[in-house]
Amino acid sequence: MENNLLNIPHENGDLVDIDIGEIIDEFLEEEARPKRVGVYFPSEIGMCIRRSYYSYGLPKPTERSALRIFALGNSVHSFIAEALKASKEFSTVEEEKPIKIQHNGPDGSFSIYGRIDDYVVTKAGSKKIIIEAKSVGDINRVEKPEMKHVMQIMLYLAAQEADYGILVYADKKNLEIRQFRVDYDDGLYRKVMSRFEELDSHLKRKKLPRAEYYFDADKVWECKYCPYFQDCMQAIADDE
Repeated sequence: MENNLLNIPHENGDLVDIDIGEIIDEFLEEEARPKRVGVYFPSEIGMCIRRSYYSYGLPKPTERSALRIFALGNSVHSFIAEALKASKEFSTVEEEKPIKIQHNGPDGSFSIYGRIDDYVVTKAGSKKIIIEAKSVGDINRVEKPEMKHVMQIMLYLAAQEADYGILVYADKKNLEIRQFRVDYDDGLYRKVMSRFEELDSHLKRKKLPRAEYYFDADKVWECKYCPYFQDCMQAIADDE
């Protein structure tokens, strides 16, 4: 069995066993923030409504492997941000620009908080552009932007003055890029907000929403990767 511990000589001559992987995992777990009803995030509304509901009412710690993947994604974004800052194309580059949407829904008000990956203003034409970066395992499988990512950037376009947005997909292996322009669409924005209203209403009434992915032939494959799969299947069985 491979030993992941590093034997590092201490200044007094003793050996110190250090598990770097464990240190990384502990750091990432400390960074995780608990959720509370009435405060929502753009990145979650594109997922199954029932999964989002469970993440508030039945929180589970994120798997360590997933936390590491998120951290790698953040590293890719940091590299892109540095490249944007170094470019002569832009007069302004703002990284991690915060946004807030205060919404009054049928069951009360709620807030949506998010952070735009990069907000840039071009020197030529003074175009204001929102850039959202996503890391992927294989760029060749990216033929069009994912709807959940379009929904996310649509909220940013509603909250922050911009001419348009760009969804950037970066291959984690070689940083090959594919990008897609996203223009503001009021109809889609309203659809996104209606999903937040649905989630907020179910959470406040403590009523489990529909298992939309399980009954969608194009998305049901994602259910097996959901941390709430067993809880969801039991709830479906109880309703039959």
